Amino acid sequence: MNYYIIVFKNTHDAMTAEKKLSELNYKFRIMPTPTLITQSCGICVRVESEEDVNNIIENNIVEFKNVYKREESQYALVK
Repeated sequence: MNYYIIVFKNTHDAMTAEKKLSELNYKFRIMPTPTLITQSCGICVRVESEEDVNNIIENNIVEFKNVYKREESQYALVK
């Protein structure tokens, strides 16, 4: 299954993003950040919808460090 991971600089940014995405009714999950990606923040946001993640990025809805797409067992940097 393919999905997107939004990674943050710190836990505060991740928690702020969780609150904002909830208020805007996005479908997402909080999950541990895979250590293959980064060790800067231990939690990230998982988004299934490509449309949602593009909207989040294009409209600067949350502050993030990077966005990755998971395809099979690989992570590709999106932004």
